[in-house]
Amino acid sequence: MKVLLCHNPNAGNKGHDRESLEAALKLAGHDVRYASVKDEKFVAAFDKSVDLIVAAGGDGTIATVLTQIPDRSVPVALLPLGTANNFARSLGIAGTPQELVEMWDADHTCPVSLGSVTGHWGTSLFLEAYGVGVFPQFLLDAKKGKKPEGARNLQQGRELLQKALKRAKPIEVTLTIGEKKQELELLGIEICNIAFTGPGLPIAAKADVSDDKLDVVLFETDERKALMKWLEAPQEDEPPVTYRKGTKVEVTFRDAPTRLDDESYEATGGKHSIDIICEETPLNVVIPMKHPVQKTPEKKAAAS
Repeated sequence: MKVLLCHNPNAGNKGHDRESLEAALKLAGHDVRYASVKDEKFVAAFDKSVDLIVAAGGDGTIATVLTQIPDRSVPVALLPLGTANNFARSLGIAGTPQELVEMWDADHTCPVSLGSVTGHWGTSLFLEAYGVGVFPQFLLDAKKGKKPEGARNLQQGRELLQKALKRAKPIEVTLTIGEKKQELELLGIEICNIAFTGPGLPIAAKADVSDDKLDVVLFETDERKALMKWLEAPQEDEPPVTYRKGTKVEVTFRDAPTRLDDESYEATGGKHSIDIICEETPLNVVIPMKHPVQKTPEKKAAAS
């Protein structure tokens, strides 16, 4: 297949450089074209006719690539090279580049809708989430310090979110999903497109990337302590949040920080009304297939 490799040259560790990724793709029999997401003319790479687009990097890189693809009929494959890898994790995609490229089949895909958010600045697309309140505040806090590597990065992120929850002041939100309108007082609200976000947290645990619906996650004020406790072991249970689902969401609020994927913004004065929908045309993301020789061991009964 003709493959366009969209790569962040600053992502990942040894073995994630351009030469290593191209070698892995060529070993699997692909004809590779390369584009760096750091190139100012990166979007021009999509003008070339290819059979498969490969997004290689962390969540920021993958979001940059997937939200700018003009022809969504071209399948997309992922090489997750970051720390959290939230999008790949939400789709159950994991492995080294060498392992993943040999499990791709361009016909074995999952439809994934992008989120579209419209506000005073215009319209933007998102892959993970649009949020208001405590989660954006945690992201702003995370920008101030030095970013550690690996698992420590995720641990520090969860600690910063705990601190943000501890000091968060409730915000008044008007939430409209479809025809249902509610006046709420919350620590924050996240309109999610996938299950995992931030420092590898499944805050939208009920999300289904292929259902063409947005997952609205409410951080209730009376669940503050429970949320802080949950962050100590988020792999053990679903988060203590309130879930809603909808195809069209409107959020109105005042003086609260916001975020679009991993970009966060300080609170600005005045009242803001934000409209969020799912894009009508989904992406087709390749889901790696097992090799025919791979077997899942059966669980053996314990000896009596």
